[in-house]
Amino acid sequence: MDISPAGATFVGHHEGFVPRYYLDPVGVGTIGTGFTWASSALRTWWGKNRPSQKFGPGATMTRAEAAEVLILLMREEYGAAVNRFLGKAVAQHVFDAMASVTFNCGAGTLSDRWAAAAKRGDMKDAADLLKTTRVTAKGKRLAGLFSRRLDESELIEQADYTIGRPEADPMADGMLVRGEQGEAVRQLQLDLQAVGIYADGVADGIFGYGTEAAVMEFQRSVGLKDDGYAGPATLAALKGVEPAQPIVVPEKPAPLPVPIAPTPVEPAPGAPLTAIQYLTIIEAATDGLRQHYGA
Repeated sequence: MDISPAGATFVGHHEGFVPRYYLDPVGVGTIGTGFTWASSALRTWWGKNRPSQKFGPGATMTRAEAAEVLILLMREEYGAAVNRFLGKAVAQHVFDAMASVTFNCGAGTLSDRWAAAAKRGDMKDAADLLKTTRVTAKGKRLAGLFSRRLDESELIEQADYTIGRPEADPMADGMLVRGEQGEAVRQLQLDLQAVGIYADGVADGIFGYGTEAAVMEFQRSVGLKDDGYAGPATLAALKGVEPAQPIVVPEKPAPLPVPIAPTPVEPAPGAPLTAIQYLTIIEAATDGLRQHYGA
């Protein structure tokens, strides 16, 4: 069996996309939809389509190419592993869900209890077991992984390709990580764009590989550990950074004061005249003579 277009879209949305090569949290070179050089299918594709470009810093990939490679990897590696494990055809939505879990967790997950239940045809048990399968990282349950397992379990049992749940709070555990979705993730993406990072990403509220790469880049720029986890320290640092290109509205200069001519002051009786008072009296007398003689 091959993954369906709906299944490929399901996996692509969960994984996200990054158009340029970067190192993931454990130092593995990654591009596209989580593709690494460890994949023989990717190496074959790269040799045919990037004969003059090395897989490394500076390498790029388009969304269309990532969609193409995802189908290729599913056919030759992850979906192939599911086919070998099952040894038989299953409903398309079941295969798509199993391929999604395998792509995310590796072929080792096919030795987990959920996969055994799916193989024997008990999809309800498979879905229930999958909800708590491989949802931890560094000993802590992550809301993002838990949310993805819920999506995959519903795909197995109900053929529901819906991604994410509006009521889920990605900040329930105090951090945002790859696989999580929602308004908090969208705000994180907008904040990253505001500081000049994630400029070529889409603020879609899905924490994929591209968002993870942007978080790591920001963490390095402020001296934090580049683990790709947007925890309290990273989120606080992000809020405290000025935008990369702040918009400055120049203030209008204050108008210069208009000089006001001094008002002549009548001399006090018996007081000596000042020079200005004397000239004022002379000018007034001169004007009077001109008017009298018609000058």
